[in-house]
Amino acid sequence: MRKNFLLVALISAILLAFGSSSCFNESDNDADKYTPQREQQLLKVYLDSLNRRGYDVDTTAKGVYLVKLQNGEGATPKTGDTLSVMYVGYLMDGTIFDASFYHFTDSCWTFVYKVDGAIEGWNEAMAYMNKGSRVEFIVPSGLAYGPKGAGFIPPYSSLIFVAKMKNIRPKQE
Repeated sequence: MRKNFLLVALISAILLAFGSSSCFNESDNDADKYTPQREQQLLKVYLDSLNRRGYDVDTTAKGVYLVKLQNGEGATPKTGDTLSVMYVGYLMDGTIFDASFYHFTDSCWTFVYKVDGAIEGWNEAMAYMNKGSRVEFIVPSGLAYGPKGAGFIPPYSSLIFVAKMKNIRPKQE
């Protein structure tokens, strides 16, 4: 009888220990990691590092941060123009979450500006690019995927893109 009691007690202790360290509790702790305050701290550190390295950081009216890496020529895009852009997208920790060379044989994403699905911050940054320009832009989560995140992009994640505008084809009237 005593052996059975000890066996039940041991099994109960193991189950209790396993239950208290389950992934449910881990995800609660992970949720605490992704907050607007944490995003602002990481964003400040990143922008400060750009300034220390001598980059001029501009801010758009909607709050996208831009660093011109290479000037282009010609006009900036208008709604309905077809854009061809090479890009790499990073999380603040340097993890690449997307890149045009993952998806397209010519490494260019060709899309209709402000018509095809793109995050608001992406469209905002494209407005400042012309053919041949290369820009690094930082999109705060409010102009990206916000408090929910997307796929493996965590909630409240500012996104960093380095993009080169390969071509702008005017909208056909």
